[in-house]
Amino acid sequence: MNKREYASHTDAIGALRDSWLAAIANRDVIAIGDLLTDDYEVWAHGAPALRGPQAAAAAMGAALAKFSIDQSFEPLETIVAGDWAFQRGIERMRLRPADGGPEREMTQRTLLILQLGADGRWRYARGMTNGLPLAESTRGS
Repeated sequence: MNKREYASHTDAIGALRDSWLAAIANRDVIAIGDLLTDDYEVWAHGAPALRGPQAAAAAMGAALAKFSIDQSFEPLETIVAGDWAFQRGIERMRLRPADGGPEREMTQRTLLILQLGADGRWRYARGMTNGLPLAESTRGS
């Protein structure tokens, strides 16, 4: 893959991330599900695996019903290898309860595996999150 093709893929992956963040901000569960592969699976720290776009979208819908979520993702590394890409970075979320309770902030390491579909669109295929050590999680907050 030449530099121009690589840049095109990383730009498209950045656009996918922007679409995800917009879907979260807009509480658009249908858009969330459309950004995931049919066999999507995510392992969140300390939680059972979520399998399939419907399960992931339903879980996000439940969270969005309870919280206003401000989410960001800082990519630290992106590797594109054919129809697959791997991205690791830091995810930050601010959760504001709909019932007016105290805000909560989360910072965690995230590993994403993306797949380029036959339609030419990148989608999230797998994900895993893990909390940061306390000293690191308080930086930048």
